[in-house]
Amino acid sequence: MNKKLIMLLSITIIFVACSNSKIKEYTGTYTYGHELEIFTDDKTGQEYWIYDGESDKLNKYMSKLVQEENSYPEVKIKIQGIDKGKATNGLAEAGDRVLKVLKYEILE
Repeated sequence: MNKKLIMLLSITIIFVACSNSKIKEYTGTYTYGHELEIFTDDKTGQEYWIYDGESDKLNKYMSKLVQEENSYPEVKIKIQGIDKGKATNGLAEAGDRVLKVLKYEILE
């Protein structure tokens, strides 16, 4: 009986862990600046701090826009990524989340 219960719990934990790291597609606005790299999802209004994966390439592109515009440029963007949960950085606001960028496409 205990072996069946342990097996069931193990399968449940694995399922929950896998479901939290699903790749999703997001469309929204990405704002970039000296202390700001934030993506706002058009559908939900959720704000994400982005990191890892393709975010370095995206930030190089955005950095060029900063040099040209001297402001915080915003671009419409489509991102394939993984929601990694609540942002815990000291500058994060309540409700901010972290998004791992796997692939992106600038829409404008």
